[in-house]
Amino acid sequence: MKKLTLGALIILTVFTLGCKKDQTETPTTTSGAGATVTAGNYGFDGSASLGKFSSTKAGIVQLTANGVTTFTLTAIKDGSNQSITIILLKKAAVGKFALGPAQTNGGIIISKDYTKASDGTLNYSTDKSGTMQGGGEVNITKLDGSTVEGSFYAIAYNSSGKEAFVEQGTFLGKIQ
Repeated sequence: MKKLTLGALIILTVFTLGCKKDQTETPTTTSGAGATVTAGNYGFDGSASLGKFSSTKAGIVQLTANGVTTFTLTAIKDGSNQSITIILLKKAAVGKFALGPAQTNGGIIISKDYTKASDGTLNYSTDKSGTMQGGGEVNITKLDGSTVEGSFYAIAYNSSGKEAFVEQGTFLGKIQ
C-alpha cells in the first residue's frame, strides 16, 4: 500500500509541477519555481560524497484531495537530472517529521535521473522495507503565510538494495 501511495504521489507531483503554464505569465530564469534547496553532502551507491546539492529549480505544493493534505517539495539539481523529492502526508506545520517504512508521515525520494521515474535502480526511497530500511527527518522550522523553511536528511534505498544519502539539507520557498 505504501508503494502504491508513494507512486501515486510521485506521479501527482510530476503532473502538478509539469503542467503547461499560462502564456501570459512572464517567465523567470533565476528563481525557478519559487524555492531553493541545498544539501551539504549527498551520494549514491556507497560512493563518497558528491559534494553539495544545489537547486534553484525547486517547487513546493500543498494539495488537499478527499480530505488528505499532501505537502510536496521537488528539487532538481542545477545542471543535472538528479533530484530530491520530499512528501509529507499532512498539512505543513512547524515541527519534526520522522520518515521511514514504519512511519506514516510520507517519505523522501533521491533520484539519479528524475526523467526516469519508473526505473527502480535510479530512484531511492526512505519507504523501502526489507533487509535495508531507509529513514530520515524533515524539520519545518518556519512557516509564515505561504513561505516555508526547514531542514532535512535521509538515507534511502533503491530496488537493488543500494543506498543513497543526503545530509545537511535545507529548503526555503513559497508554497504554490
